[in-house]
Amino acid sequence: MNSVGNFAIVLGILCLVSIVVLAITAISVSKSGSKLTSFEKKILFAVAFLLCFGIILLYIFSNLSLFFALFS
Repeated sequence: MNSVGNFAIVLGILCLVSIVVLAITAISVSKSGSKLTSFEKKILFAVAFLLCFGIILLYIFSNLSLFFALFS
């Protein structure tokens, strides 16, 4: 149970850091004003989202048995 608890804590920390990174990205993109086009702003936010989501998925897939044990 200890390893499942540690997995949940690390997963929670990863999700929290990802939310902070996305919030900082959104703030910096919105403050860029007319320096970036609308398309560039969308691309920057999409890249940040995909990187954060990819890190979380990579952590889950590398510990898939613990992920299943977390919800069973």
